[in-house]
Amino acid sequence: MNEDTSGRRQLSAEELVRSNIANACVPRLDDAECQRSLCYNMYFRTMDGTCNNFNHKLRGAAFRPYNRLLSPEYDNGLSEPVSSLRPIRPSAREANRAILSSPKAVVSQEFNALLMQFGQFISHDMAKTTLVPSAKCNVCQNIPGRCMAVFITKNDPNTNFKKDTCIRVSRSSPICGSGRTKPRQQINENTGYIDGSPIYGSSLGDMHKFREGKTGFLQLKMFNGIRLLPFDQTKCRGRTDCTATFVAGDSRVNLFLGLTTYHLLFTREHNRIAARLQRLNPHWTGDRLFQEARKIVGAQIQAIVYREYLPKILGAAFASMVGPYRGYDPSVDSTVANEFTSGAFRFGHGMIQEFYPRIAEGNRTMPGFNFVEGTLHSDKLIFGGGTDPILRGFMQTPLKRPQRLTTSITEQMFGSTDLGTINIQRGRDHGLPPYTKFRNLCGLSTPRTFEDLSREILSSNARAALARAYSSPDKIDFYVGAILEDPVIRGLIGPTLACIVGPQFARTRDGDRFYFENPGVFTRAQLAEIRRSSLARIICDNGDRMTHVSREAFRLGPMVACSEIPQMDLSKWKE
Repeated sequence: MNEDTSGRRQLSAEELVRSNIANACVPRLDDAECQRSLCYNMYFRTMDGTCNNFNHKLRGAAFRPYNRLLSPEYDNGLSEPVSSLRPIRPSAREANRAILSSPKAVVSQEFNALLMQFGQFISHDMAKTTLVPSAKCNVCQNIPGRCMAVFITKNDPNTNFKKDTCIRVSRSSPICGSGRTKPRQQINENTGYIDGSPIYGSSLGDMHKFREGKTGFLQLKMFNGIRLLPFDQTKCRGRTDCTATFVAGDSRVNLFLGLTTYHLLFTREHNRIAARLQRLNPHWTGDRLFQEARKIVGAQIQAIVYREYLPKILGAAFASMVGPYRGYDPSVDSTVANEFTSGAFRFGHGMIQEFYPRIAEGNRTMPGFNFVEGTLHSDKLIFGGGTDPILRGFMQTPLKRPQRLTTSITEQMFGSTDLGTINIQRGRDHGLPPYTKFRNLCGLSTPRTFEDLSREILSSNARAALARAYSSPDKIDFYVGAILEDPVIRGLIGPTLACIVGPQFARTRDGDRFYFENPGVFTRAQLAEIRRSSLARIICDNGDRMTHVSREAFRLGPMVACSEIPQMDLSKWKE
């Protein structure tokens, strides 16, 4: 049973890169042939998400435009970022520096840093936006359609930024043809479904990079005694001479050590499952093994999202914003909203901390790393004891609440980079309307004065900072206002973010024909086993030598033996 793509045009990440460089825009997928591989499409997902919905075959597919919850707002009505032609808002750097950036951290008493890192992994599963190549933005000036320069003011205390005079931000690449007679629109390189895109990619054209030939397995290489993702070993000759970058289904795999660790865990889990299925069903082809293992891993990730992750993020709002699963609904569109990926789901950056410890077996402390040291440094995993010390360190590090951004990402990143500034500027780049319009969309009160926000933003200092930076509440950037809100009951984010994040995950689930609880996707016996799976078990099975974990992976608390964590029984897949 193979996916037949001979009847339609395939796009790949490589093709988008070529078009982006040559044309400063990206093509979109405009067709899908579902009948040619109907047997396959009934049972397995396509790699690019097409044919999930037989009535709307491109819904949720990769290389398609994001949806919009609200009409975009550009300075010229079509393409130029808000406040770029008419300066009606503070610079993104000043807004971030004066309002969001803070050296103080408020941490959770219940949850740990694994929660933050899983959120980033899932954001990469659901969305990837193509950017204008950074080489085209190497000067401090606004280049229409391509580059945004966030200029540094004289009162900015960061001397590193002053040397460069600006923060250079590449714009998200437009879909070819947009931004001229119709508003500029951006493309999602990944499928909008939760399907393991960071592991498997979103195109058959990219599979050769990380699949082990035509077998059922993903590539893993033994190096320095550790099973690792594939990489060019000639670029890693030793601890002090290693610039290797791992290859995975998503090119962002190397961004941070915690993210790399999740990639490695789920890749190992795929191979663990494929090996067991091969023993159970020796008659299965390599393709059958690969797709069955991929299907199970995708289901495990979904189970973690909806049973372990989202209830902690949304708290009491989970019931109303996501609610119980009532079955597949082909009228629901799972396409990711632009406002979700370029605004709301970036709240996770507020959970990033200054420092992460590493803990060896027997609870022995190893040298840890600050956020910058863990960024683009695969060598620290290869020569720093592998995955286990990172996992133990994250499990025992209290989660930072996201209402402010640590100075590690606003003042101390390499070069003149400020992640908070980039988040604000990205919202303007994508034409996101202001914060108050999202309040109105969500049926929440719309502030007319800054003091009208006193119930949502309890900090009088934060409200005063907003008043100093913005001329009126209706000018507040969506990201700034939404991240400042105090959390909903038993949750971690405020009501406006909950209103965007929760319904997106509901649509992602309800419009997915392959969601793991949809009857027929798995047998009843198999579904019972998927429900027994957990992130804690995946860590036990796929760490280097993990013997103890938190019983519930995202919770702070005592470590228990892996023998106490329930296991899936894969014999339910024997034919």
